[in-house]
Amino acid sequence: MSELSPRIGSGWLRATLFFIVSLITSQIFAGIGLVIVLLATGFDLNALSNQEEITNAVKGVNFLLPLKIIEFLSVMLCVWLFVRFIDRKPLESIGLTLKGYENDLRLGLGLGAGLIAIGFLILFILGYLSVDGFSFPIMSIILYLILFIVVSLHEEIMMRGYVLNNLMQSMNRYIALSISSVIFMSIHLLNPNISFLSVVNLFLAGIVLGIYYIHKPNLWLPIGMHLTWNFFQGPIFGFEVSGIETKSLIAQSVKGNEIITGGAFGFEGSIIATILIIIMIVFLDKKYK
Repeated sequence: MSELSPRIGSGWLRATLFFIVSLITSQIFAGIGLVIVLLATGFDLNALSNQEEITNAVKGVNFLLPLKIIEFLSVMLCVWLFVRFIDRKPLESIGLTLKGYENDLRLGLGLGAGLIAIGFLILFILGYLSVDGFSFPIMSIILYLILFIVVSLHEEIMMRGYVLNNLMQSMNRYIALSISSVIFMSIHLLNPNISFLSVVNLFLAGIVLGIYYIHKPNLWLPIGMHLTWNFFQGPIFGFEVSGIETKSLIAQSVKGNEIITGGAFGFEGSIIATILIIIMIVFLDKKYK
């Protein structure tokens, strides 16, 4: 049986339309979810116009997790509708095949954790980071693990699985990777404490998460890398995750030049992260090209 042609012929147009629709849909659902969560916690709806009060109310993982789950489900609905009725392909076509996924996922998990661990050790050895103590907020750690699983699935299925996948059908795969990485960077620009270097690193993060996918269109390695990059960065080693604080096993503090430490944005704002990500990009490109 011959494969059906997409209803929209241009891959870049499918990617653009999907990104706009999924972004609007996720924000609508997240807004509805936000109101529900605030009502459930007894928040005074008269304060909805006060952005600072809302930010403080939803700062903890107990509030972030249900909101991210709602966003993820709305994006997955958009992915399914587009793949099924616009691309006219099975969902597995975006890289969600289960065949041999264990090795890719395991490698991705190891790479993400390894990059953060190396960065932590470099900052510690150079004297820019000190360990202040240890704590064991087990329930918070479990909730953050679930949160970052949801975030990694959400962003990888959306940005690599659909956007990058379709861009590659219209242009050179490296150009497609660069464009998708700019889009990935742009959806994080409103994060707190963002800096020029963190913007550069967010772009490079899009490259490193997509470089494997342009050679072997399987999402499990980038999902694994994305998950442990976030999880080890925040709940394990105590950095801010893209400017957002988390509870962590290791209590640490950084001092000195923010170009080196990453400052309040976390390790993702550090020049050390820049170097490590570039090394990983070169490694993955050479290994899987």
